Amino acid sequence: MDSDQDSLDQNEEGIDVVEVNEGDIEEVIDLDESEEQDGSEMEMEGYDGEDEEVEDDEEEDEEDEMVDVQDDADFCFKAHTASVFSCDLDPKTSSLAVTGGEDDKAYVWNIADGTTALICTGHSDSVTCVGFSSDSKFVASGDMSGLVKVWSTESWEEIWSFECSDLEWIKWHPSAHVLLAGTADGDVWMWKIPSGECKTMQGHGCQTTTAELFSDGKQCCTGYEDGVIKVWNLKTAKATTTFKGNSGHQDSVTSLDCHDNNNLILSGSVDGSSKIYNCNTGKEVAVFFAGDVNEDIGETNSIESVGFCHR
Repeated sequence: MDSDQDSLDQNEEGIDVVEVNEGDIEEVIDLDESEEQDGSEMEMEGYDGEDEEVEDDEEEDEEDEMVDVQDDADFCFKAHTASVFSCDLDPKTSSLAVTGGEDDKAYVWNIADGTTALICTGHSDSVTCVGFSSDSKFVASGDMSGLVKVWSTESWEEIWSFECSDLEWIKWHPSAHVLLAGTADGDVWMWKIPSGECKTMQGHGCQTTTAELFSDGKQCCTGYEDGVIKVWNLKTAKATTTFKGNSGHQDSVTSLDCHDNNNLILSGSVDGSSKIYNCNTGKEVAVFFAGDVNEDIGETNSIESVGFCHR
């Protein structure tokens, strides 16, 4: 009878019926619950990790705040309310400093006690260029928009101003009241101060990035974003020598200096090289390379500043 009943159950349900005893069961696992639990644990572990990272960052910040930075400066001038972009010392007495900043102002101040002698106002953009004339009688300030102002250090009044295109640099003549300025469109302006008599040295459509005057006051050299270097005759406002292509740099010129013999030029560039040129022969004399890029320091080996040892 039992055999018939089993056969009947199999025929009616279409499946085999297997009897399982309680002792045969070792463990029952709910896959859904397991997945949810694993996911929950992973989320919890990740959350704990984030907490640890935040705590570590906070501890590092606290440690940084606790470190005392030694300041060896004789004096700290704090009148600027934003970044300072340029500065110069008066060459005659070395008692005055001029600084220009992102706050659209330039300050002339006494380096002994920080007393402000002049606030160069009237700029509507960051003052990126400042400088004293060779005899310290005048001080110039120039902003990014191209507004250049000259002030008297005797009367502390503005005596001249001019607006050109976006300004890149300004340089005073080594012995005369003549001011030069380079612009983003590549032109170089030259003015007699305070009359404002002007000459223009027209560029080749590429931004001029830096310049330096020869000590004899008869020539200047200018560097450009495309690696070109030009030597100009200040009397004729004409280029006498041009270094470009293989003799020039392969990237923007960052800095220039002129030897006291009024013949040699030293240049630095973003391409990681520094070169010495002979202006009389128009030839490259020497090349110095910065070497391979040190990734621990930065992504470039750009030469940012160069200089001859002057007498």
